[in-house]
Parts: sequence; C-alpha cells; structure tokens
Amino acid sequence: MVHPFTERNLPILQSAGMLVLAALTTFGVGAYVIWSFIDHFEQGLAQTEARAVAVQEALLDNQLTAVANRLDHERSRTESLLREQVRDHTDFAFTIAQRLYDLNKGKMPEDEIKTLIIETLRPLRFFNGRGYYFIDTLDGDCVLLPTVPDLEGTSLWDNQDPTGHYIMRGLVDAVRSPVSEGYSTYKWYPPQMSEMREKIAHVREFKPFNWLIGNGEYTYQIEADLRDAALEEISNIRFGASGYVAILTTDGMMLSSPNNTEVIGVPLSDLPEDIRAVQTAVVAKAKSGGGTIRYRWPRPGESEKIRKLSRVMLYEPWNWILVTGIYMDDMDEFLATQRADLGTYVNSQIKGLSWVMFGVFSISLALSVVFGRWVGRILHAYRSDLEARNRDLAESRNRLKLSAQVFDSSGEAMIITDADNRILAINPAFTRITGYQADEARGRDPKFLESGRHDPSFFRALWKDVIESDGWSGEIWNRRRDGEVFPSWLAINPVRDEIGTITHYIGTLTDITQRKAAEEKIRELAFYDPLTQLPNRRLLRDRLEQAIAASNRTGFHGAVLFIDLDNFKTLNDTRGHDVGDLLLVEVAQRLRHCLRDQDTVARLGGDEFVVVLVHLSRNEADAATQVERVGEKIMLSLNKPYNLAGNRHDITPSIGACLFHWAQESTDTLLRHADTAMYQAKQRGRNRLCFFDPAIQQALMERARLESELRGALGRDEFICLYQPQVDGEGRISGAEVLLRWRHPTLGIVSPLAFIPLAEETGLIVPIGAWILNHACAKLKAWSKLPETAHLTLAVNVSAVQFRESDFITRVERAITSHGIDPHFLKLELTESLVLEDVEGTIGTMKHLKSLGVGFSMDDFGTGQSSLTYLKRLPLDQLKIDQSFVRDIIADPNDAVIVRTIIAMSHSMGLDVLAEGVETADQRDFLMSNGCRKFQGYFFGHPMDIDAFEAKTGLPLLLEDTESRSLER
Repeated sequence: MVHPFTERNLPILQSAGMLVLAALTTFGVGAYVIWSFIDHFEQGLAQTEARAVAVQEALLDNQLTAVANRLDHERSRTESLLREQVRDHTDFAFTIAQRLYDLNKGKMPEDEIKTLIIETLRPLRFFNGRGYYFIDTLDGDCVLLPTVPDLEGTSLWDNQDPTGHYIMRGLVDAVRSPVSEGYSTYKWYPPQMSEMREKIAHVREFKPFNWLIGNGEYTYQIEADLRDAALEEISNIRFGASGYVAILTTDGMMLSSPNNTEVIGVPLSDLPEDIRAVQTAVVAKAKSGGGTIRYRWPRPGESEKIRKLSRVMLYEPWNWILVTGIYMDDMDEFLATQRADLGTYVNSQIKGLSWVMFGVFSISLALSVVFGRWVGRILHAYRSDLEARNRDLAESRNRLKLSAQVFDSSGEAMIITDADNRILAINPAFTRITGYQADEARGRDPKFLESGRHDPSFFRALWKDVIESDGWSGEIWNRRRDGEVFPSWLAINPVRDEIGTITHYIGTLTDITQRKAAEEKIRELAFYDPLTQLPNRRLLRDRLEQAIAASNRTGFHGAVLFIDLDNFKTLNDTRGHDVGDLLLVEVAQRLRHCLRDQDTVARLGGDEFVVVLVHLSRNEADAATQVERVGEKIMLSLNKPYNLAGNRHDITPSIGACLFHWAQESTDTLLRHADTAMYQAKQRGRNRLCFFDPAIQQALMERARLESELRGALGRDEFICLYQPQVDGEGRISGAEVLLRWRHPTLGIVSPLAFIPLAEETGLIVPIGAWILNHACAKLKAWSKLPETAHLTLAVNVSAVQFRESDFITRVERAITSHGIDPHFLKLELTESLVLEDVEGTIGTMKHLKSLGVGFSMDDFGTGQSSLTYLKRLPLDQLKIDQSFVRDIIADPNDAVIVRTIIAMSHSMGLDVLAEGVETADQRDFLMSNGCRKFQGYFFGHPMDIDAFEAKTGLPLLLEDTESRSLER
C-alpha cells in the first residue's frame, strides 16, 4: 500500500493545507471583525440617540431649576420687601412730624402742634389705598387710627389678636428693644374681610410727645403680587427651537401655556379628551415626584401630532406644576448627522480590513510557493505569532475603544496636553464649543483661547492651584475661533507618573452661555421692557421712590417728565405695528443720549415714556430752568426725521413736567401731575413742554427775558462797579472789594443774586469777569500815582466758570501788563466750592499767578466742605470769615467758637484773616479781642461808588455810610 503522503507531495499538501487554513482563518477573522463593526454601528446609533435625549432632558431640567430658583428668590423677598416698604413709610411720616414740630415749636401751643401733625397724617394713603398711618402713646392710648376713628382717645393696651398676642404691647416693645428694630408682627382684619391675616408693622418713637408713629401691611398682599408677576415673566421664557415653560395647578387647570393660550384657565373637566388625558398624566407625574414624560402633541397651528419630551416638577410653595418640553423631531437632523458619520466610519474600517485580508492571503500564497517544505514550520510560527498579536490588538482595541467613546461622546470639551502644555488631542465637543478643528489646535498652547478679561495674576493663581493642589476648577471667560467671548466652566487636572512627575494635563471645558443668558433674561423680564430694553413700570417706581428719598435727604430738586408721541396712533394705523415698534426703539435710543447716567428713562407702555431727573438745583427756579433745557434737548432730538423700513417719518413729543422737593406726594401722584401737564402741552398745540405748576412756567418766561437782557448789558454799558471798604484795626481803609451791579434802564438795580448765577450758566460771566478785572487794574494804576491811595489793595471775586477757562492765566497776565500795575496790590477771591471742584488744577493755576505777585483770598470760609488736607497746600494769603458766623457771634456760642477757631488756625498757618459782615461795635470788639485785625461790613461802610470811596481814603471809618444805600446789596 502506498502512503498518500510522500516526501515529495507532503510539502505541497502541507503548503496547500496551510494555504487553505490561512485563507479560512483570514476570511473568518475578517467576517467576525465586519460583524463587530456592524454591531458597533448599531450600538453607536442607540448611544447617540440616548445621549441626545439625555442632553435635552438636562436642558429641560436646567430650565426647570432656573424657573424654580427664580420663584424661590421672589418668595424670599416677600417679607424683606414688605419690611423695607413699611419702614420707608414710617420714616416718611416721622420726618413730616419732626419738621412740623421744629417749624412750630415755641410759636404754637403743643396741643395745636399735635393736632396739626395728626390731621396732616390722617388722609395719607399708600399700598394701593390699603396703607395708612397710626399714632399711639407709649401708655397704649390710641391717638390716630384713620380706619376706626371711634377708637381714638381710648386705651388699646389689652387689645389681642386670635393668637393671644397683645398688639399694642408688641408695638411698644418694638421701639424699646434694639433687636426688634421697630418691627412687630400680629394679625389684623384686612379691608372688607372678616378673617384676620398676618400683618407686619414698623413704628418709631416720636420723643417730643412720647408717641409711636407707624404703619403696617399684610404679607399675603405682597406674595399675591409676586405670583402674578412671576406668571407673566415665565410665560415669556423660550429656549431651544420650540421650548417654553407651562404652569398648571395641582387640579390640572392650566395657568400659563404660551403656545396654547386657549386652554389657560379652563377646568380639566371642560377640556377635549386628548388634551385632558395629557394634562392628567402631567399632574400624576408631578404628584409622584416629577420626572420625564412623553406624549404626542401638535405644534401650534398644525393638526398632526408629534412626539414631545417634557420634564415635570411640583413647586410646592405655591402648588404649581412646572412643565418644560421640546418636540422630538427637533433632534432628527442631529441624529441623521450622527448616523451618517458612524456609517462613514464603519465603511472606512471595512474597506481597510478588506485590503488587509487580501494582503494576508497573498503573502500566505507566496510563502507557500516559495518556501515549499518549510511552509508548515513557517506557518506554524506565523500562526503562533499572529495569535499573540491578535490577542494584544484585541485588548488594546477594547481599551482604546472605551477611552475613545468616553473622550469623543463627552458633552464637555476635553483637552489633553503634554507637560509643556502643548495640545496633544481634543474631542469633538471642543470643536463644537470653540470652533477650532483638531489640526488647528494640536501642538499649540491653550493660551489662544484667552479672552483678555483676566489679568496675569488670575492665571498665576490658577496654575499655582493646579501644581500645588493637584487641580483647579472655576468660571473663566474664553474666546471662540470667530472672536466671540463666552463664559465657561474649566477644570484642569495634572497626570503624574510613578515618581510624581507631571507628564500630561487634562482639561474639561463647559460652555455656560445659555445658563448666563437665562439668568440675564429672567432679570430683564422682571425689570425691563422687552421691546426697547428700557426700565419698565416696576423698575421706574423703584427708582422714582429712591429719587424722592434722595431729594428729601439732600434738599436737591428732582423732576418727572411724562412724554407722549403726538399722533402715534396714526402711524400704527397707516404703516402697521411693526413700523410703530421700530419708531419706539429709535425714540428710546435718542432719549438715552439726551440724559445723564444718573437719570432714568422708562417706557410705561404704548408710546408713553417717563424720565426721572435727579440732583437738580436746590433753587426752584434754577431747577425748573434745568428741566426746561433737558426738555428742549429731548424735543430737538425727537424732532429729527426717522428712517423706518426705508421710509421717512416725522413725529413730535408732548412733554409734561413736575418738580418734586421734600415731596409728600406718592409716586402715583407725581406721575399723575406730569401726565396732566403733558395733556396741557397737547392742548397748547403739541411739540412743547408744560409744567404742572403755572407759576413755574411764568418764572421760566421771566428768567428767559432776563437772560436775553443780560446778553446785551455789557455792550450797553449797564454794569457798574461799587467798592466796599476793607479796614484795619485802627479803622483806616487798607483796600476794598470790587462788587458788580447791573443798572437796568427799566428794572433798576438788579441784584447780583438774580443775574450772577444766570451769567455763570450761560457763560457770560467770562467776558463780564474780564471787564471787572480790567476795571480793577485800571483803578489800581490810577491809585498808584497818589500817595494817599498808593497803598490800597483791590479784591476781585472770580467765578468758577471764569477760573476754569483755559486762557484765564493769560487774561490776568495781559490785564496786569497792559495797565502796568504792581500785581501785589491785586487780590483774587476764590470760594471753597471752586477749589473743591479740581484741587490739583486749582493749585497749579494759583501757583502760576502767585509767582507773578498776585494775592489770593478764600471767600466765605467755613461754609463749605473745608479740609486742612488741601487748605495747607493752597498758596493763600488770606481767609475771609463768612458773615453768617459774624452775624450772631455775640448771641450764639457756637458761632463764637467757630470764629475763634478760624482765627487761630489762620495765624498758625501764617495767613491773614478778614471778617466780613461786621455791623456793630460789639462784633468788631469781639473779633479784635480774639486776634482779628481786618474787617469789612456795614459798620464801616456800604458798597459805594468810586467817588464816595476815594473821598474816605485816609479817614477812620467807625460808622456806616448812607450815601449809597440805593446801590447796596
């Protein structure tokens, strides 16, 4: 029998067998790998869809959390807001009582003062008419109770609420205990209600009469207002392509549904069956703890129902059910993209594998033919090696696949850098968030993401934490590839080897733009008009109340301007509301440009705007002038043509103005007065400003006429200079102060108090001041030629407007040079307010003129915000004690102390001191006994013309001169 395997055919058979085995192995492994790729493809699709749903659920959860946090914030403000409001009203009433008492103390009997305070507070109402003021004694007797006047004069000491709390005793304890801060909580009957509700009151002790003055409000009223405001804000929230927030009661009735307004307020039982079924399921899910719910729901305006994904939460404090949802088809495009990417990846892998299989088979065939007999051994070795490699590759592939899935599928941007902080790898989320592709980022330092909003110290502290604390996380601003700066949350962790050396850094980056935008959107919805982005009615009231309080505190006037656009309805009717909205937005922008930063412009609704001006002049006429100028600026701006959707449109405003100062009116009253004035403007022809007070309008007209006359006064030679003597301790004239007067041909002598402020506002004080300075220099030149007047000095008042002129130094130098005078006899008088406006600039100007020989005197010293810090730096020669201190120096010990202090301080600083306003011998003697040796006042002489003054030089002045009384101040 011949054996089938011979020495000759064995290698061939062995080679053929190994070839067949290699082919079978190769194709078997290839089939398995292809099956693995296809399975990976299916799993990837499922994971992608699951991740997309998870992302949407997270977005919905974030929206729910943001809304719930906003509601919690609003609720937390209920009591604090109420406490603040009742305290403010109590302070307001207390201020009224204190001012009435101070004004009438010693002028009226105390009983009449009490009655005056009571009847002043009795009609005042607030909190939409619910609030009122009450007054009680510390012994529990009722003095004022507007709602139950029959109880006035009776004792309420033992009056209790249903909880057993003694109401009156609690109010007394509130002012006696520092811990209470004047607050007391009790129950009382609201108007038209038989059930008592919790009330918070605030009281202050009015010590002159041992009274308690206070007011209170019910907590449920504030919370009800907050719930209504919250419903309106939440109904405007939008997110994603179709996301919004709906609110239901626990009974299933819809309170807010922006895209389905027809179901709002409809009981569950009255709804169509399909809608009722969905809302019932939502209520059940909320009561069982909340979570995700899916159902089919049509888009607004469509009949076909689409899958919808929603998250549900029960907001227990108000028994509200919050629902956020999105339509599932919004994710279809994203899933299709992911499916295509996965398919491309699998196809590329199969194609590559096919080439590998072909190569392996070819090599096997070549080896079988070439090596023949050795094919078995080689194949065996090859198979052993191949199996070992396959095992290693499979293990490595599994690890890499797991890492790649985590890295690539993460919703957060991930960066891996080397120890030198050079980027080695980024994931797709990094590209999606920053816009940088992998090849653009690889090898670069992540510094290219820096926004420029953080200084070097921030990054030094960051990397210190990374190295020393093994990681850092926090909020940081970065910049995308397109230049957009965005907020993000960054975490950096180092990777160390076995000996602790850092080999890599891993960073994770989360884009928090939407969260920031949602927070800002909630704030804007609460306080700003969505169309114009101006403050809304709610924020306007708050700022107007602050302006009133500031006016009461500082004494400065404020004003409310009510602006209505003339014939705006015609524009809406003829061009459409879209064009009308464009006009309103443009008007809002122009109004902003017309105002200062501290002023407020708000939109009440429609075409009505309100402007609140603050920190106006303390003088009513000046404040009215300021308001008129702002109104003119607004009308000039709004009268310019508008380009709306390619067409020109013209519109004019009607403006009503109302001043407030020590205001007792409520914000509603001020707005109503301004509204009334606005209608007066419309009745008078539109496109004008009217004040609520007709007297102010008349005063403005008189002021305008005076300004017109003032502009030509210098050219008509209507100004005259008077001289008031300044004397030494012996009563002899040492100089004079030049005083300006306006001799008007019809008005007579116009007081400087009337025209000097007007000249400063209009800038006319600059040429007028130059005229006075030249007049004074000419007079000094004439005096220098006569022995009896050569020693006299002249003091010239310098306005702040004049002093701040860039060429002021040049004007003074030119006047001195042109008249050829000794500048040591010229003295410039500056006020404290002028110095305080720009201390450094003032010192520079004074030092320059001082180097020329010009002297300086600080006028009205002690009436401003004097500070030794700047006083010792000023190159002054003299301080003038203001006449307000000299007037009562004999009768008022405080004035006496102030004057002694000024004299002593002047001597210690090497300054001359002059007292102005000296009218009696007792005043002069007191000043001399305390070291003052120079004086000015009616005791020595009224302001007089030059002839009268020069006639008195060289003579003692002990009595006032009556020659020029017709020209005195």
